[in-house]
Amino acid sequence: MSLSHSILGFLSYQSMTGYDLAKAFSSSVRFFWYAQTSQIYLELNKLEKKEFVTWEIIIQTEKPSKKLYSITQKGKEEFFVWLSQENDEFSKGNKNAFLMKVFFSGCRPPKECITMLSDFINDCSHYQDEMQQIPDSIGHYGGLVDQEQKLYWQLSADFGYSYIHMCIDWARRSIKKLEELT
Repeated sequence: MSLSHSILGFLSYQSMTGYDLAKAFSSSVRFFWYAQTSQIYLELNKLEKKEFVTWEIIIQTEKPSKKLYSITQKGKEEFFVWLSQENDEFSKGNKNAFLMKVFFSGCRPPKECITMLSDFINDCSHYQDEMQQIPDSIGHYGGLVDQEQKLYWQLSADFGYSYIHMCIDWARRSIKKLEELT
């Protein structure tokens, strides 16, 4: 999955500023694709050079002017080509530095690994709490699209909930196994 295609996907719903795009990423797809605001602006510049997006300056009286980005027809075509391509990204696996640390942790005392896994559970639990805002975001932005598209957003969010739950469950089971070593 590329960041540029994700941006095109969001812009296919409506025109947005870079800030709006960062909020959209944060409130909807962050659990499977994190994007920093600086990365989004960098990609917007690349997309503009490829003529996939255009922008206009919106002058505001009380606030600084802002750039409002829109997807072009060429950008829509690129987005739909990407969307229809076979997905080979999942089969390549995801980069996960934490699992790499787990893999190589046999050289550490089990108590250190238990602490690492406990911290992981706390992080996941915190993230799970943050994910409680997703249904509100879907409700808020759901008015921009038809019910079928909204369903796909809900399916993606459900994957996120299930994934975080699985991570917590796995870490708890791992801690029990490590506790048997101590």
